[in-house]
Amino acid sequence: MIRELWKEEYIKAHKFVMNDIPRNYFILLAFENKKPFYHEIVGEWNTNKELKAVLLKRKSGNIQFYAKGDFDINGFSKCISTMDFKALISPRSYCDKFLNKGLFTSVIDGAIIAELTSEKFYTVEQPKYEIDYLNVSDLDEVVRLYEKVFTSFSTKEVMTERLIGGRGRGLCIRSDGEILCVAQSEFETDRAALIVGVATKRGFENRGLATSCVWELCRRLLEENKNVYLQYDNMDAGRIYSKIGFKPVDQIKHYIK
Repeated sequence: MIRELWKEEYIKAHKFVMNDIPRNYFILLAFENKKPFYHEIVGEWNTNKELKAVLLKRKSGNIQFYAKGDFDINGFSKCISTMDFKALISPRSYCDKFLNKGLFTSVIDGAIIAELTSEKFYTVEQPKYEIDYLNVSDLDEVVRLYEKVFTSFSTKEVMTERLIGGRGRGLCIRSDGEILCVAQSEFETDRAALIVGVATKRGFENRGLATSCVWELCRRLLEENKNVYLQYDNMDAGRIYSKIGFKPVDQIKHYIK
């Protein structure tokens, strides 16, 4: 059965998308935000009254989709056809099933979703830099670094909640008290973690700083028996992640209406 979720059921949708952290990173960020991001959420329920799939319409006008296993393709196609939206932005592994439904005019490649292959990881040369913990007191400096590198990133408030609440952690490389490189994890569970916010200060690129920082963060996560993932849309960064042991497993696509 497909129906719109009541507001009080949004917590069920939040819990449902936690089943696949790497594919639902931006959905999860929206749920963690203090402001309401979603105008509407439609879900498919099984006979045990558990969610099988969700279609989420953001207030920005874009829609997102997540399914765990089989879902009612025709039912959700009908829902999408009645929605006023700009683009469906979600992984190709299940959203490509909508391609023959006449819903979209074009498709644009988005970020690669990659998983760390531990067998290859342990053959990589270990970090040559001293790695330090990232503290809440460092976040103003981290924001200034991110402003020079990224067009968008998590707010200081979100990063503070992440570090204090244990939802993630951060590592950095310093020189004379100045942060040169940073890497963080996000949405950590007992079994998985996502690498986010990898950045190097301008003028210090191509020295292996990011590789060292990410390697050490991955090592700690693997020692806790977590599966490690990340998303990237920069091919230069992708080559670095590949050397560490990350292998593409999916890709975000922008299905334009």
